[in-house]
Amino acid sequence: MSDVYQIYDIELKSFKPDDVYSIELLKFLCSFCQDNSYVYVLQNTIVGYIITCIEGNAAHVISIAVSPEHRGLGIGRELLCTALRLLIDKKVKEVFLEARVSNTTALQFYKAAGFEISEVLANYYSDGEDGYRLAMRNAERALSFCIRKNSTYEIE
Repeated sequence: MSDVYQIYDIELKSFKPDDVYSIELLKFLCSFCQDNSYVYVLQNTIVGYIITCIEGNAAHVISIAVSPEHRGLGIGRELLCTALRLLIDKKVKEVFLEARVSNTTALQFYKAAGFEISEVLANYYSDGEDGYRLAMRNAERALSFCIRKNSTYEIE
């Protein structure tokens, strides 16, 4: 809960104004989903976060973002792998999330991780843009993505 304001600041920098979660909603999500939600701290500053909620036998990545000045360092991959570990460890059968159809950078990232488009969500966003629901059900593919080496880190 003490991280909510820094998470909110990253939201403001990362998403369209109508897509930014309110402080109240972030407080609820951080409380309700705290067991599978994490922040990434670099030099005593939160530079990324992931909010993941368990819904039945699935993990729903509600929100994931990295501050613009820290993108490209592998932080997003490490955060996403915290959710994928739920699939790898067989705690859930699926990890899913939503993304704008126009967010090609995020879509490329999720597809590289092994997510597949499972549904088109017509008019999903408040401005009328469609969204995709992407799902990952293959624990081996998730593990492969999460142990792949990067020049700055390796997840084990």
